[in-house]
Amino acid sequence: MRPALRLTRRNDGGFRLEGAATAPIEGIPHESGFLVQGGSDGRLNWNASERGWLLTASDGRGEAGRTTATCADSALAPSSILLADGRLFRLAPVGASQPHVGLGRFDVPGAFAVAGPSAEGWTFERTPAGEWLEAGPELWILASVEIGRMDGWW
Repeated sequence: MRPALRLTRRNDGGFRLEGAATAPIEGIPHESGFLVQGGSDGRLNWNASERGWLLTASDGRGEAGRTTATCADSALAPSSILLADGRLFRLAPVGASQPHVGLGRFDVPGAFAVAGPSAEGWTFERTPAGEWLEAGPELWILASVEIGRMDGWW
């Protein structure tokens, strides 16, 4: 079983993601988004007209992925995550008594991972189906920044 991923908010307003790569991934506030360091270096920039984040590689290879929120003013609206390889994921809040966020694909039912609030942040737990999911840190970076948006971190 793969270990859980841990998302926490940094004191400077950024984020830290542990478990998606061999080293922790840091999102450091910069201009209209974040510099991403560790695991998959790059930049995250907010695009207001598309209501989402754009992740670009630091080596200039271009776009690694993007998010799009269904509704810009609601934290409860689902979001999509599109990776550079064409895979499309859905990030959707679920549950009223025990709120959590499910990460799954648009073309198959069920979640690959479920993120729930924990001390000082969020924890991603893979479901049995998620144990078979092969995805680089880009998926987890984009899911993390979108959960931070939904949770009112930025």
